[in-house]
Parts: sequence; structure tokens; C-alpha cells
Amino acid sequence: MTAAEQHPAAPRTRSGARRAEIVALASRMFRERGYHAVGMRAIAEAADMQAASLYHHFRNKEELLLEAIFVVDRDLVVDQLPILDGAGDHRERLARLVRGHVLHVGANRDAWWVAGRELRALSPEKLDAVQVYRRRYQHAIADFLAAGVAAGEFACPDPRLTALAVLDMLNGLNGWFTPGGRLGISELADRYAELAVRLVTA
Repeated sequence: MTAAEQHPAAPRTRSGARRAEIVALASRMFRERGYHAVGMRAIAEAADMQAASLYHHFRNKEELLLEAIFVVDRDLVVDQLPILDGAGDHRERLARLVRGHVLHVGANRDAWWVAGRELRALSPEKLDAVQVYRRRYQHAIADFLAAGVAAGEFACPDPRLTALAVLDMLNGLNGWFTPGGRLGISELADRYAELAVRLVTA
């Protein structure tokens, strides 16, 4: 069993919903104060629960950090990859993938910040579990671009390099996007989809 298979997405149950609330709260606190400056007791107090109750959901702070990072590096991948095998031509599917990615960034800004800056706090085993998903997403996009080239829809001589360029463009959005700016996240999703399609068809 791979590391990815050992960490399936959390079920949509009441307990799963409560865990998601705690993860979102912890992500915000990690972003505001830094991972090492936030303790489990502080998270429990912010969540209006006893520390013992928090430990019922998460065995330790590293496990909570991993779940925060998995919002980006597991849940996004699980949701996005079926798009590549869905309906429509390669351009349409790439546009849908990009839109979904951008909207995910906008809806999970704290988790994206944590996933980009607190990886070094994970143990090697947990870091490997994260990297499994990252490589899976990157390789799937590269293979999809290569298939688009073979189908005559894309014109990128190096699909793997192009996949990295597309992902850098999408992931970089979290470094500067703030709600209430000149462009809303939905419009950015449309603009980025257009840019990505142009990149692979130019």
C-alpha cells in the first residue's frame, strides 16, 4: 500500500466536519503565528473545546499539521485528477482543471500558506506522504499534456517542463491573492484558465 493510499480523504461525516473545522482554525493560527509558536492547548481554546477533546481528533500537533497540508496536497489532487479523464477535448479539460485549482487556492488560503512554508516541520515519513500526492499531480498533468500533444491539440515540446510551469503559475497565486482586490477569485480562475490554454497551444 502506498503512502497516498494510507491517507484517504476524510469522510463527510459529522466527526469529519468537526475535524475540518479544527484543521481550518489551526491553519489560520499557524499562518498568523507560525507552527512552532502555536500549542495544542491554544488551538483547543480557540476551538472552544477541552484539550482532551482535541486529542480525541488528533494525536499530536504534527498530525494536525499534516491534515492542514493535506487540504492542499491530498484533497485537491483527489478532487482534480478525475477532470483529466472527464468529458471534453484536452483544452476544455485543462481549463476546468486550472479553474478548480485556482478556486481551491482562493477557498483555502491559510492551508496553502501552511503547505508552502511549514513542510520542514514534518517527520520524513509524513513528508514522504505529502510528496507522493505532489508527484502524482505533477506527473498526471505532464502525461495529460503529452496526450494533448499526441492528439494534435497542444503544442508544447516538453510536457513535463510545461506541467511544472503551469503548476508554478497556479501555486504562485497564493503568494499575492487577497479577497477584495482588483479581480475576484472567479474572474482570476477564468483568466488563469485562458492563460494556461494559451501556454500549451502557442
